[in-house]
Amino acid sequence: MLAFVKNFTPNWFTVGMGTGITALGAYLYPGGPLWLKDLGTGLWILNTVIVGVLLLLMLLRWIFNWKGSIAILHDPIQSMFLGAVPMALTTVINGFIDMGQRLIGHEALTIAMVLLVINVLMALGSGIVVPFMMFISHDHRLDKLTGIWLMPVVPAEVAAASGGLLLPYLTNVAAQKTLMVISLGLWALSVPLAFLMLGFLFLRLAVHKLPPKEMAISTWISLGTLGTGIMGLIGLGKSLPILFGSLGHAMDGAAVLGSFALWGFGLWWLTLSILITIYYAHKGLPFNLGWWGLTFPLGVFTGGTDMLYDQMHVGLIAFFAHLFYVLLAVFWTLVAVKTTGGVLTGRLTLTGAPKPTPMPTKTAVS
Repeated sequence: MLAFVKNFTPNWFTVGMGTGITALGAYLYPGGPLWLKDLGTGLWILNTVIVGVLLLLMLLRWIFNWKGSIAILHDPIQSMFLGAVPMALTTVINGFIDMGQRLIGHEALTIAMVLLVINVLMALGSGIVVPFMMFISHDHRLDKLTGIWLMPVVPAEVAAASGGLLLPYLTNVAAQKTLMVISLGLWALSVPLAFLMLGFLFLRLAVHKLPPKEMAISTWISLGTLGTGIMGLIGLGKSLPILFGSLGHAMDGAAVLGSFALWGFGLWWLTLSILITIYYAHKGLPFNLGWWGLTFPLGVFTGGTDMLYDQMHVGLIAFFAHLFYVLLAVFWTLVAVKTTGGVLTGRLTLTGAPKPTPMPTKTAVS
């Protein structure tokens, strides 16, 4: 057990990201039956336990393996997954806002606010420290660029979306304005930088072709960037009149228009991600924790589609929202089963990568 703690890596938090967004999607499914909401609530409770255990393991690693924990910042792969920590926590926070009040009352909002403060600090740390380490310590090349570069910068816009969810529950106008400014700042800190990386990723794919099959699922991460961008724009757009008065209503309309543009871009990335996954599936796609990249990005894009439908009330958008969630449920079930099997059988190593297959020994011929 101590060995696991000392070698625990942050990519395990992708389990919490995928499970949490699937739980939220089940609870918020448009027109969903009561049993689906109860299922989503139960899955969120399970995910809260999972994320809590993962945070404890991360804390214990820092205690028992301080040098190894610092070394993660210098690792060009695992350092990117430090962004998974605040994003996994975000699914817990949103659950307290959406489901917690039914379970424990108003205290759920207090817990959500405390966790949001912690989450914002972690998102800022991820979005600033990891890129800085990329500049001074990592050895990166364009031909090695994958979607995981987005992982450390996306948490800020994810936290901004959570701020938009919590805003309507604040009764103090000054507190509303403060949270609104913080959330808008987080969104602005993340989205332009993410779009810069999307441009580089397109160039990398065009010039250097597809990433290695072990990183094939990383192309889905781009979809998550656009999904959280939509959720942040629409969620915060509804509250823009708090800061801008009557002008805020017009800005809300512009936010919906911008969200629709992001949604169309997301459909393109979704289509390309599916094609790339199918391409590699025929060649043999090795399982690792990166497969959880099929869940959270699609989950937040589904949530953004739901919010876009609530604003536009177009049946075609509702159809896509339902279709995306069914696909998300299938992906989560598949990856959860494979992850559980990998843990129980020992096929997954401490870092979440599959154990290498031993080479057959050659017998000497006399």
